[in-house]
Amino acid sequence: MKRFTIVLLAVFLAGCGHKPIYNVSDPVPPQAQKLSFEQIEMLIVEAGQLRGWKFDRAGAGHLIARQEQAKYSAVIDIYFDATAYRIVYQSSSGMQATNDGNIHEHYNFWIRNLEHDIDTRLANAPMTVR
Repeated sequence: MKRFTIVLLAVFLAGCGHKPIYNVSDPVPPQAQKLSFEQIEMLIVEAGQLRGWKFDRAGAGHLIARQEQAKYSAVIDIYFDATAYRIVYQSSSGMQATNDGNIHEHYNFWIRNLEHDIDTRLANAPMTVR
C-alpha cells in the first residue's frame, strides 16, 4: 500500500505545472468596435509590448507575436476584426508542450496576462485613441 501511495504521488507531481493550452476567443467591447482596423491592431500591439511581446504583421487581421525569456519562449497567432479577437498557440520552446494539448502553466500565465491587457486597452480605447 505504501508503494502504491508513493507511485500515485509521483504521477500526480509529474503532472503538476502542466495544463491544457489556453487559447483565447474574446469579443471586442462595443465601444472599441467603432475604431478603425489599424487602431484595434495598434491597441493589441501596445498591450503586448508592455509585457515584452514582439509582433509581426502576417496579414489583414493577423499578427504573429513572440515572447522570449531565459528558459521559455512562445509564438502565438492573434486574429482580430472589429467584433472579436483570438489568441492561438503556434509553438514554444522550454514549455514542454505535449501532443495531447498540454503545456507548462507558465505559457497560460503569459496568455492570460496578454488577454487581460488587450481587454483593458480595448475597453478604454475611446479615451486613449483619437
